[in-house]
Amino acid sequence: MSQTEAQAEFQQLVDKSSQGSEEDRHLHPEDRLAYKQEAASAGIDDVDEEEQYRAKQIDAAMRMPSHSAAGADTYGYNLPPASFDSGRATGVKGVIADARNYELARKATFMNRVRSARRSVFGLGHVSNDSVDNDKKSDLSSEEDEDEESFLAQWRDSRRRELEGDARPGAHIRTRRTSPSVRLYGRLDTVDALGYLDAIEKVGRETVVVVFVYDDECQVSSAIEQALRPLVSAFPAVHFVKVHYDDIEFDNAAVPAILAYRNQGDLFANLTGLIEMLPGEDKDDDDAFSSENLQKLLHSKDIL
Repeated sequence: MSQTEAQAEFQQLVDKSSQGSEEDRHLHPEDRLAYKQEAASAGIDDVDEEEQYRAKQIDAAMRMPSHSAAGADTYGYNLPPASFDSGRATGVKGVIADARNYELARKATFMNRVRSARRSVFGLGHVSNDSVDNDKKSDLSSEEDEDEESFLAQWRDSRRRELEGDARPGAHIRTRRTSPSVRLYGRLDTVDALGYLDAIEKVGRETVVVVFVYDDECQVSSAIEQALRPLVSAFPAVHFVKVHYDDIEFDNAAVPAILAYRNQGDLFANLTGLIEMLPGEDKDDDDAFSSENLQKLLHSKDIL
């Protein structure tokens, strides 16, 4: 039976609609064209492949690491690139975005404590504002980002050990025999940035903490340290520590220096430019710095 021209055109449309995937057959021809154009502009050739790729991303993002190479437990978690969950507030990507924001906030809070302690030193006017401006610019460098990651890892490990110690039975039971009213030190401890914070904060409120900021490549620093050591033994109730200037982002031009804290972190004496403060010394002779003159200086600042 012969078909009319209209019937032939209708049959041609039906045949075209029957071609393609199952999903394409349920779309209106105009919608099908728009869908293909959108997929082409987004670089998507196959919806199923895109879903599989997204599922792999989510699976990789949410997989927790089990153990480190050294066999120790790893307490962190891996996050995908920021572009993966950018602008997302719900679903799996929203959870990842929340985790990322929490980690960034915790990092910023902790590093602010370090910078606040450092700026409290600069606030007494012995170091120029240009030094502070340069420090702020250096905060944006990639090397400092790596240092902060290492710094946070040490902090997390320290906090874990502290919490494990508090969880032991009898950890909070204190007696006059195990916890004397005045703790005695009598040594010069070498600390890093984390130990610097612990030294000035994790002590009794009446404990004076003396921080010697040194440069291991400076002979004057070595001479001041030799003069300081007899005072460490003579005043065991004072907590003496030394920290490298680079660990606390201190200005090298102000080293060697002595900082004194009380009340668990309050800076009350800032002896930057220490060499010029010592009385009656021959500044060109590294052997001329004496414990006696250093003790007089510390007494005049109410440190000892």
